[in-house]
Amino acid sequence: MGLLANIKETGDYKKYLKTLILAIALAFLTLYIAFGLMFFAPKENTVPGWFILLTFAISFIMFTVFYESKVKSKSKSGKKDRERLKSLIKGLFFGICATFAFVSIIGGVKFMLRGGIQEIGGLEVFISALAICMIVSMVFLSLLRPS
Repeated sequence: MGLLANIKETGDYKKYLKTLILAIALAFLTLYIAFGLMFFAPKENTVPGWFILLTFAISFIMFTVFYESKVKSKSKSGKKDRERLKSLIKGLFFGICATFAFVSIIGGVKFMLRGGIQEIGGLEVFISALAICMIVSMVFLSLLRPS
């Protein structure tokens, strides 16, 4: 009880809770991406091409518009064109990443709904994989935190 009271006294328990929730959420996303890759490994489990293309188009447009909104209107025209090209390239890259992650997460959810826990070795293996993903996500969160 002393440790919990000490955490509440410092007022940092919200920071601990936010970090824990974020690490767990990232761990589940990572785990579902991995399960999605396992789901799509057999040839019969494929995603329709129209779905992948639609997902990519939406994410490409969203990321490109996001990065274009950061281009300053006060810059010179040559520099402005270069910044727009950079925003298109960034939009393309993040659009591909978002499409991969989104399609893999959907595959991971399908994998779990179709009895994937039994395929991977049971609940113990699932919890162990989740714990490893939580540790990895916490390491990434610590490395990405600004100093």
